[in-house]
Amino acid sequence: MKLLYGIAAVLVVLAAGLFGYATLLPKQAFVKQTILVNASPEQVFPFINNPTNWKRWCAWNKTYDPSLIYMYGGPVSGVGARQNWNGDKTGNWHMVFTESTDNNSLVYELKQADQATKSTGSFTLEKADNGTLVTWQQTTPLQDNILELYKGAYQNYKTEKQIREGLTNLQALIQDTKNTTAKK
Repeated sequence: MKLLYGIAAVLVVLAAGLFGYATLLPKQAFVKQTILVNASPEQVFPFINNPTNWKRWCAWNKTYDPSLIYMYGGPVSGVGARQNWNGDKTGNWHMVFTESTDNNSLVYELKQADQATKSTGSFTLEKADNGTLVTWQQTTPLQDNILELYKGAYQNYKTEKQIREGLTNLQALIQDTKNTTAKK
């Protein structure tokens, strides 16, 4: 009987600890990554501002999920350009560009089809000595309950990895494009 009381006490302490720690977790998932791309903002911006180019560099592509199907709507680029994708691993997502300033910045909203929460993301391009600093950030509000806060902490880690991979892919794609253009 003492063993059962001991186990129950340990479980209560663990539950209180998990609940207490959850109150310290952020109420939103926020990721921000920056990379230097050896190209001008004018060379970088078209790869970001046109959603049909995203599948060439974004981590959410056919390499990650071979079953992906893409659909596009609205203008080809800039404000109102839309991208939807659906895949076995990724699920069903909708993205729309809400702000676009040529060679400077892009803002988008991202939503998973079966979720109420919208993420907001942005790119800023800043001319640097050796090219362009590309900063990609994304914010996702989290529901204020223990399970969602812990899930948000994992989502933050996962999104950070995907954004870092996307920026690295973007950097390599632009360099390959520059090299191919230079050879012609």
